[in-house]
Parts: sequence; C-alpha cells; structure tokens
Amino acid sequence: MGRPAGESTNGWKTESAAAPAADDDTVVLDDSPGPAKKKSGSGKKKAAKAQPREVMIKAQVEKAEAERAPLQDQAQQLSDAGNLEGAVGLLAGGAEALRDPVLHLAAADARQKLARKRSADQAKAEWEASLRHIDRADALLAANSGGAVDGIRVNPDDLETMHAWSTELRTAADSALPDLVRRTNPVRRNARGELIAGSIFLAGGLAALGVMGGGIYLSKSADRELPKAMGNEDYIAPLEAQKKQGDTMTAAGAVAGVLGVALGVTLVALGATDFKKARQEQLSRVRVAPAVSPTFGGMFLSARF
Repeated sequence: MGRPAGESTNGWKTESAAAPAADDDTVVLDDSPGPAKKKSGSGKKKAAKAQPREVMIKAQVEKAEAERAPLQDQAQQLSDAGNLEGAVGLLAGGAEALRDPVLHLAAADARQKLARKRSADQAKAEWEASLRHIDRADALLAANSGGAVDGIRVNPDDLETMHAWSTELRTAADSALPDLVRRTNPVRRNARGELIAGSIFLAGGLAALGVMGGGIYLSKSADRELPKAMGNEDYIAPLEAQKKQGDTMTAAGAVAGVLGVALGVTLVALGATDFKKARQEQLSRVRVAPAVSPTFGGMFLSARF
C-alpha cells in the first residue's frame, strides 16, 4: 500500500548501531614501584552488555520486515489491478495473523480508500473497521515500546513516524464518520418518518375536527330555523336536508378528528423520543483513552457523531 508521509522508503528498516569494539585492557603506568597495573575499560563493558539487546532488536525488526514485505507487495499489486477489496482482506488478515502494527495501519489506510468508493452504509462500516485497525495498531505500538524484545516489530527509532501515521488516519475517520452516522442511523431515520407521519395525521385530524365544527353549526342553524317554517314544506325540506348534512359532518368529523389527532400526537411523541435516543447514541460515541509512550503521555479524546 502507499506509504504515509514521512515514512522511510526502505520499509521502516533502519540500520542497527555498529557493535562496539571488543573489550581490551589498558595498561596504566605510574611512578610507584611494582609491576604495571591494568585498569579494565568499564565503559566498554557497559556497551558490551547493551550490545546483545541491540542485536536482538535488530533481528526482530528484520524478521518483521521480511514477514510483512510480501503481503505489502501483493496487496499493492491487487490495489493497482483495481481489486482494493482483495488488498484490504490480505492486509487485514496478515495484520491479525502476524500481530503487526504496520499492517494494521496499512489495512486502515486501505479501508479508508475503499470507504470513499462505497455507499453510505458500506462506507460507515469501512470507516469504523479502519478505526478498529488503528486501535489495534496503537496497542501493538505500545507493546513495542514496553521493553519485551519479542514484542518488537517496528524499529524504536520509527515509532514517532508510526504514531503520526496513526493520528492522521484516526483524524480522517473521525472527520468522515459524523455525517455517515447521521445519514445511516436507523433510529434517526425512524424518528424522522414518525414525525412526518405524525404531523400529517395531526393536521388531518385537526381538519376533521373543523369539519365536525361546521356540521354542528349547520345542524344547530337548521334547528333554529325549523320552527319558523310554520309547516311550509318549501322551507322545511331544505332545512331538514341541512340538518341531516350537519349531523353527517359532525359524526364523520368527530371520528376522523379524534383518531387523526390521537394518532398524530402519538407518532410525534414517538419521533421525539427516537430523536432523543439517537442523540444519546451519538454522545455515547465519545471516547476517552490514555495515550502513553516513551516520549509522551496524556489522554486521547475521540468523538464520533
């Protein structure tokens, strides 16, 4: 996969420090009688004691580079051929099998490239998977700094570069995820649908109540006018028709209005509850974790909305 900015072009390989010269004894002459005295080179002995660990670290780093290089080369070939999914699978599998932080970061980088070509739901999954690779890489880099030689897979001199790459990838993921989370959150989508439907039913219910009010007015108006008809059929028939129409409107409006308002209020309440739930889920994505290495310490804050 492509190398991050600042990464060495030789696959993070660095030359181990040259081995110190073999210990020798220095003859010290003084004016006192007697045979010449020998003074051991204590500084050189200390360097000699440090040499085996340096050699072991160099061997571990070279072994890690030899193990990951074929996977990186093959993944790059897959990517160049347009098979980015295959490259992701190869890097991710190799990272887990070898417990290699460099491959985890490479897998995170490949997943982020793949996410930019995906739909919202698939992109969200790829960005979140990249964060898991980054978390795993950070844990392995911390173990790399922990002192155990068998846990070293990166040259200690290159840890700062690895941490910078990790930070760059994490920043990209934390920048891309908020919009995707909002777009793909099923609770939020349900809430929006409930609010829209609730508003429609509520508006319809209020309109039906208006019809009911109109029916009541027509019915009562006919009741007031009927006594004035004085038995005149020319006036009684239209008034009775008006009263019948008013009664029908009142009955229909009452049923539709009550049901519409009740259902609308219920859906609006559910939508508001789901929006609150979605907001709480967003806030729960804020993460605080300790960040410690030989060169720095502190807290890492990550927020995904």
